[in-house]
Amino acid sequence: MRILVGLCLAMFSFSSLAAAIPDSPHVYVKGRGQISVLPDLAEISFSVIRRHSDLIQAKKEADTLSANIIKIAEEYEIAKEDISASELFIQQEMKYDRETGKQVITGFKVSRNIQFYLKKIDVYSRLMQSLVNAGITQINGIQMMASNAEDLQKQAQKLAIADARAAAEELADGFEVKIARLYRAAKEPIRGEQPYATMERMRDSAPANIVEGAFEPGSITIEQVVYAVYLIE
Repeated sequence: MRILVGLCLAMFSFSSLAAAIPDSPHVYVKGRGQISVLPDLAEISFSVIRRHSDLIQAKKEADTLSANIIKIAEEYEIAKEDISASELFIQQEMKYDRETGKQVITGFKVSRNIQFYLKKIDVYSRLMQSLVNAGITQINGIQMMASNAEDLQKQAQKLAIADARAAAEELADGFEVKIARLYRAAKEPIRGEQPYATMERMRDSAPANIVEGAFEPGSITIEQVVYAVYLIE
């Protein structure tokens, strides 16, 4: 995990945005806090799809595969309330007949969307392989999540605030001035203005127990950004 901190300086304002950006000497900084963690939850969406020239047979195969998928979920101890399945979708498949100049039916596509909410992330890889082995050919989306995401957002915000303050102090010290007080802070660029100048530095703040690449689903990143204007003396 890395934290990127944008350090932005404006010794004097040449803007007319008096309310948002002061006319007096100031520094305008951007702080970014990032926390990378291993996910402990996953939302897996996929589709059961079967095609056949006969609609009844296509539906039968789709129902059979759906039933097998539910059995797989039970094997991996996924609770019923963590499984959602749509109704069957039936679609005619057509092709253009050059001799008649018309579209003709070639068969039927029967599909159903299924979603698993996986709370045992350690079985993720085996579960995915089981789904493929069962006949799943379309994965619609996989979202990795952390059960303590709200706490992580707060931690990332604190890091962003601390980095913005550190950026302001570093720049002020470089120009041999002092930070007077915070003039304005926001989560979006102030009045749409981007920081006037940007430098970047990188600091490694990854938890000691996280090894990059050791977890197959990969890590997820929680990020917060703040913009702040500090008056200087």
